[in-house]
Amino acid sequence: MKNLFDRFARSRRARRLVGWVGVALVIPFAVWVPLSALQVVPSMVEVFGVPGLRFPASVVISGLLIAAIGFWDYDNY
Repeated sequence: MKNLFDRFARSRRARRLVGWVGVALVIPFAVWVPLSALQVVPSMVEVFGVPGLRFPASVVISGLLIAAIGFWDYDNY
């Protein structure tokens, strides 16, 4: 199992894919914020409510962490 994980961790293509998946999680919410400021779409507070803002915040933070892991240059450290 360790060998399989090590092979995946050192695979540049697999890490880039993981990074882009993380970015894909962030993009909808990153686009939503300026569109809601221009009042093109309803704001996140209107959709989720103040207590419900934890959901989009957790998705964005998770996506950024996944992207950071995916785009980290493992081979140089």
